Amino acid sequence: MQRFAFRMISVAMLLAVFSAASVSACDTCVAQQKAARQAADGRMRHVGGSMGTGRYEGVGFSTVSADDAIRKCCYWGQRSPVGIGVARGANGWYATVLYR
Repeated sequence: MQRFAFRMISVAMLLAVFSAASVSACDTCVAQQKAARQAADGRMRHVGGSMGTGRYEGVGFSTVSADDAIRKCCYWGQRSPVGIGVARGANGWYATVLYR
């Protein structure tokens, strides 16, 4: 009986780990979708809708590089990111960062 209980605990722990991984992956998906929307529109702006598990959102734009667009997002270096998305538009890179 103890062996069975151990397996049940292990399964519960695995489910918790996979659930946490799905949430963080979802935050990246949400950020990527928002960045892609900005790039498609050709405008740096806050796109409405879900913020995943994030509480704050920063948007940025750069003609130099994707990394530069991320660094230009509001709150960068001040809050902990939970999701980052970047998309290339006709005139540069658009970034969305979701923060804790």
